[in-house]
Amino acid sequence: MISDDEAVVRRVKAERSRCWWTAIVLVGVGAAGLIGGSAYAVMNGVEGDQATVAGVVAGMGFAFVVLGALMAWWSRPGRPIDIAASREGARRDKLQRERTRQLVLFPVILLLFMAQAHTAMQRVLGGDHNVGAYVQILLPVLYGWLIPVLVMGWDWHAQKNRRFLEDELTQAIRAQSMILAFVVLMGGATVALGLGLWRTDYGVMALPYVLALGGASAGLRFAWLDREAGRDG
Repeated sequence: MISDDEAVVRRVKAERSRCWWTAIVLVGVGAAGLIGGSAYAVMNGVEGDQATVAGVVAGMGFAFVVLGALMAWWSRPGRPIDIAASREGARRDKLQRERTRQLVLFPVILLLFMAQAHTAMQRVLGGDHNVGAYVQILLPVLYGWLIPVLVMGWDWHAQKNRRFLEDELTQAIRAQSMILAFVVLMGGATVALGLGLWRTDYGVMALPYVLALGGASAGLRFAWLDREAGRDG
């Protein structure tokens, strides 16, 4: 019969092995994008949309390489296994802390993307229909959707670890967070409508901010309530 400690070690090794090979794939894809995008821009000396697309591909490739390298380092072969920290109780606490950190980090990233998107929206509304500008506008909108997906537990990671992340307290916190997001979204849409009736371009520029603020409010509210619940025991 396999002891509890042996079962924990086997599970951790299997998880690290999957993470290691995923990291290798990410690094490979990222390196291909980084090298290909950079080489295409340098060798062809392109300008305009083609240069923007090449830059986006190279930038995404660099991000994949960094992410894959971090994952590979975390799951590297021979890394010591802390059996006590890998048990179910400790694992539940760890997964919940990771979720809270994500819900705080993503709104910060969202704000950084919004700074770029604001300039891009001005360019598009001014008649400069550049592919890169549309990508810059799209990124904060996608993050605005991603945060509520994490709050609702619809992502693959949450579904996989549902038994650790789902309980009555989480459901109550989720409901309060989404209520706030709904109020922010409705209020923002109302303001955007008013701006659009006054100045059409102002109304259009306000919409990405509304989506971003709605998503960010859900994530930050969830993280705050989860932290307060943990503090209260």
